[in-house]
Amino acid sequence: MDDFDVELRRGRIRARRYEGDGVPAFCIPGLSSNSRAFLGLGEHFAAQDRALIAFDLRGRGQSDITPKGTYGWENHARDILEAAERLDIDTFDLVGHSMGAFVALAAMSLDRSHRIRRLVLIDAAGYPSRSALAAIVASVQRLSRTFATHDEYVNAIRDGGMVVPWNDMWEQHYRYDLVQDGNGVHPRTSHEAIAEDSAYGASHDPRSLWRLVRVPALLMRAHVPFSNAADSFVLPKTEYNAFLRAVPSAEGVEIEANHYGIVCDPQACGRIDVFLQ
Repeated sequence: MDDFDVELRRGRIRARRYEGDGVPAFCIPGLSSNSRAFLGLGEHFAAQDRALIAFDLRGRGQSDITPKGTYGWENHARDILEAAERLDIDTFDLVGHSMGAFVALAAMSLDRSHRIRRLVLIDAAGYPSRSALAAIVASVQRLSRTFATHDEYVNAIRDGGMVVPWNDMWEQHYRYDLVQDGNGVHPRTSHEAIAEDSAYGASHDPRSLWRLVRVPALLMRAHVPFSNAADSFVLPKTEYNAFLRAVPSAEGVEIEANHYGIVCDPQACGRIDVFLQ
């Protein structure tokens, strides 16, 4: 595997590549996440000699932080499609987690050349529950804070209890995003970029993108609540069922994990692998 940059019209994005054969899987992380969220899936694919590329969206991780007005699902989707052109990849699969699933749906709507072969949406497709939205808002508050040390930052997230099961992948994920200055350490991910993408999501209907899905799709739902609230689901059961009714090419699976745990759950990684084969 290796990290590399892709220069795009809207700015540079960082990616991690797992070399292998077959149609590559392009992986799109969630709202305040980065490419390291797909370490588990990347290692699973590498063990099968399968190709995978995971991206830091603009404003996250090691990608460029670009001006106000350059974010939103559609702009990120255009970045992913342009990245395929820059990398000279004609056909690819899309795997999106959380907000990355909405970006994947937007990319589907823009894919005039039919380059997307298959689509995997991980725990997002429609409207989250109110309690899940509240948990998401609380989780991104870390982006505006400075911490004394790397350990203090990582421990604060771990002790928050939402990222379960905690493992080395999440340790790497959160440490990857940190930068040091004279006052301590803080996430490199832009709070302003996250706010703009949050506002975009609040003003756009994800269901309007469902009818544009014209390839085989796999919708994966986390069966464990996101937070302590019993109804805290980023993909509520009602939205899960509605998507499967609306998209004839889709199949669904529920995984015994929460919104974070599902992205690296061994059963989920295996199911994605089988679906994309």
